[in-house]
Amino acid sequence: KQWYQRRVAITAGMDLSAEERVLPNAPLMGYDDDFSTIGMKSFDMVMRNMNRTNWGSRNDNVLVRVTHVLHMAELWNKISESYKNIARLLDPKSDICACATDIENNDVLNYVQYLAFKIRYPGITSGNATLTERYITALSSEGRTKRSMDEPVGYDYDFCWDGSLDYEKSRKPNFRKLDFDLSDLELLKNVSEELLDGDDGKAAVQLDSDAHWDWWRNMVKRISMGDSAYYDIAVFMFCMLN
Repeated sequence: KQWYQRRVAITAGMDLSAEERVLPNAPLMGYDDDFSTIGMKSFDMVMRNMNRTNWGSRNDNVLVRVTHVLHMAELWNKISESYKNIARLLDPKSDICACATDIENNDVLNYVQYLAFKIRYPGITSGNATLTERYITALSSEGRTKRSMDEPVGYDYDFCWDGSLDYEKSRKPNFRKLDFDLSDLELLKNVSEELLDGDDGKAAVQLDSDAHWDWWRNMVKRISMGDSAYYDIAVFMFCMLN
């Protein structure tokens, strides 16, 4: 298997209705090995799951899902380049790795929980109380979210904070006020209040035309992080795997 298919660090689960929102290891994606490129493997994986509900993300269409997996494949390719260098230079018993792997105290685990809530409940951190109550009502009555409760297509996976807010002056999320061992239903209201960031979970435009692709293409380029971020992620992956 390719290195990106190995069981690696924590991740938000693809099954959005599962009780366990964050998985301790990333399961293999189930790629069809008859395909030789990660692009075709990723495309096939999306197409095989395109009609599944509560899977991967909400409020999107198949073009958004394809864009996302191909973008992630490109990011992992960039990260793998740094990983090869780090594997030659970094001692897995170093203080750097000790710090990186202490995910219960360095906020990495908390941040993955934060992202899992944003994926499961788009807009939950926006400050929209009506939306929060809608999610709580759905969970209370059904025990899990249904496709019928989704908003119209418009999911935006960049998770950017509201650009109009001054986050240097506003309060920062206080993860320690939240017990992520509690269920989604028990946590939703507190998450909406304590992790408030202005993200409404929607793209500015739907991905449904060549004109709208221009906005999505620029968004994808904007969140491609850069070499320093690829290096940091590669360090984390190396330390977690070794």
